[in-house]
Amino acid sequence: MTVRTAATPEECLSEVKGLARTHDLVVGDGPGGLDDVSRTLLILADLALLPITPSILDLRSVQQATAIVRYAQDINAGRPSGRLVLNKIRTRDTISRELRTAAPGLGMDVATNVIRDLQAYRDAVQQGTVVTRMIRKAKHAAEEMEMLFAELLPDIAANRSRNSLHKEVING
Repeated sequence: MTVRTAATPEECLSEVKGLARTHDLVVGDGPGGLDDVSRTLLILADLALLPITPSILDLRSVQQATAIVRYAQDINAGRPSGRLVLNKIRTRDTISRELRTAAPGLGMDVATNVIRDLQAYRDAVQQGTVVTRMIRKAKHAAEEMEMLFAELLPDIAANRSRNSLHKEVING
């Protein structure tokens, strides 16, 4: 894994182009606001994931971001495909239910799998890790992440699954 940072749109463009030549997958994580670096990432992306939490502020922010995604799609013949990812969802929370209902009206596809508001995500950050490496303690959160990954990047997930099966046969 290679990690790079870019402070300007020009640096962002340079880094993305360089990494795309040597890596199969480049993930760009931009700041929550719609500054020039975030806009550049959206224009360069094949897939734009917009996380949205059950909050009126997030709803407004995502409305602006979807407009930028549509702008990028106009420039790039339909790229990037965009997907909203419902984040910090609570099962028995009114605003979470309202977000699930309202999200499709934002004009972008909504991921079927959601990220719930689980303590495991906060624990992972505190421990400097990710939930998929926390074994039993974060089992449900890790399963959520795996299902979301498989939904959003099915080709990569299938390839990873095949490689895992191959390793099991060799190590078996």
